Amino acid sequence: MGRKVKVLLVARYYIIEPLGLLHLIGLAVSLGCEVDVELVPNNDFTGLYKRVEEWKPDFVGFQIWTGWHLQTFVACDRVRGMGTQVVIGGPHVTYFAGECAKHADYVVRGDGFRNFRRILQGEIGPGVHFDTEQLAEKFPMPNRGIVYEKYPVLRDSPIRSMITSVGCPFTCSYCYAPEWNKMYGGFHHTQRAVDDIIREGVEIRDSWGADMVYLQDDIFGFDYKVWLPEFARRWKDDVGIPFHCQIRLELTRFSAGDERLDSFVAAGCTGITLAIESGDAFLREHVLHREMTDELILEGCAKIRSRGMTLRSEQILAVPFSNLETDLSTLDLNNRIGPEMAWTSILAPYGGTEMGDVAKAFGYYKGENDDLHELFFDRSVMRHSRTANKVIEPVVRAMVEANKALERSKRHKKSPLQRLEAREVAPFVMEVSVRDERDEFSRARLPGPKPLCTIEFMDDEENDRYADQIVILQRLFMWFSLVPGARDLAEKYVTLPREEWTWVRLGQVAKEHFDTIGKGEEARRWVQELTEALGCRSRDELPNVVRENPYYFVFFPSSAEFAERVAESGAVHANAEPGRQFDELGGVARRWLFARSLYKVESATQPIAR
Repeated sequence: MGRKVKVLLVARYYIIEPLGLLHLIGLAVSLGCEVDVELVPNNDFTGLYKRVEEWKPDFVGFQIWTGWHLQTFVACDRVRGMGTQVVIGGPHVTYFAGECAKHADYVVRGDGFRNFRRILQGEIGPGVHFDTEQLAEKFPMPNRGIVYEKYPVLRDSPIRSMITSVGCPFTCSYCYAPEWNKMYGGFHHTQRAVDDIIREGVEIRDSWGADMVYLQDDIFGFDYKVWLPEFARRWKDDVGIPFHCQIRLELTRFSAGDERLDSFVAAGCTGITLAIESGDAFLREHVLHREMTDELILEGCAKIRSRGMTLRSEQILAVPFSNLETDLSTLDLNNRIGPEMAWTSILAPYGGTEMGDVAKAFGYYKGENDDLHELFFDRSVMRHSRTANKVIEPVVRAMVEANKALERSKRHKKSPLQRLEAREVAPFVMEVSVRDERDEFSRARLPGPKPLCTIEFMDDEENDRYADQIVILQRLFMWFSLVPGARDLAEKYVTLPREEWTWVRLGQVAKEHFDTIGKGEEARRWVQELTEALGCRSRDELPNVVRENPYYFVFFPSSAEFAERVAESGAVHANAEPGRQFDELGGVARRWLFARSLYKVESATQPIAR
């Protein structure tokens, strides 16, 4: 009997289980391979190197995405130097295969299940491999045991992740999905069989337990006529675990949307995550390609809330053509919607996406992906403009009006912004015109397109100021969104001098805000109730962090318990430089809302400021 092939799979360590790796582990195990996994914490590959040296695997497979590619390439090179073959897959590989091929023996672009099997079975040799038939082999059943045995924190989580389908027909400019669809000749929605999903759900329930399952599909329940009713009936009867899912707001519209949402509830769905991205209509439509009116957003969110489901919204700050005003409009829209959690990121203009192309074409970004962070929360790396939004919008809308028929028939094959180009005419100044696509002879001898507008960028000092403001807004966005009059409060705070971006000053500004909007007396009652709930006779007896800003805590569920958690954790770094005191606090607040407000896997009382 031949020796078993030994496979070591590698991914970044997160608190969320590595869903893609679970399916790859299941595939390798089904082929009779010996399989181990290494989840890398904080970019420390020491454990990986040690395991390769001790276990001597035949293959080490890396899952790589942009922002985690440079440090992982170093690890790939070292593992290859130890005599082990390296296989790379993942989002970064799919769009930058040539770059990845320098650091691997096998590179797998696009869907990788069949090619990974072929590699393990020796059917294909080293090189770059692309399977032109999307998901030619169905999803292998995931294997959680190997990961859970090695990482008990993931085993002990009350939330499991699953995926029931892949594919997305939408054309968001910041997402790789449009390019993925082009690779495969158009959109294909691949739906797992209900039998497989039920089998996986039952295994989770019986082997590992779960208070909640997060269905990670981009557009869960897309097939609401045939697949969804069967899933709803069988999941409720055969599995019975509450679940949370992700959809698009467009899928809540009309009677089809009502039918879809009703099926969610019938199946046991308790909450939905969806993306809004911006409160500015122009940015949504022409920069982000999220053609949703405020009315559609408000109506869809109301439909979800009216059925008793919780809601998490997602948005991106500091995109091209945004400014502080548009970012605050995003906060204001969330404040009107009232989601349990308003999640935010800061744009990373990834190459390979239309957003990345636009950012480079208009002078917002001059990097090459290597300065981008993997977690979407880092400080913006782009150059920004206060006025670009106002000068580019009328140009784009005029283009749309003049080419209505083309816009309707070929939307996003070449968006208005892609038909424009910009050239630098002075420091921090770009002149915008229609893209010159003439032949070289015409370019050399005939006048080019006339300038349509001029974009003036911020200088270094102003750009640094805006980037810092967005970091503060992102860190406090969830809390701001829960507070009455959020936009005014946030604007007042983030426009303070940088040295005043402190925890104490935030409490002072909040108090002034409540007095200004006529809620001063109510706010004093909130503070008194929090003081009593913490067993204190007066505000003076409160822990320092709570005394300095009690208004932060009263908007969170189980307000007093949350205040104690923050005080004990030291999440507010009083001695940190201004603006950095909230870095850790945002994560603590996010986890609190996940558990007690969005997923409700932990019991909680209503916020004091309810």
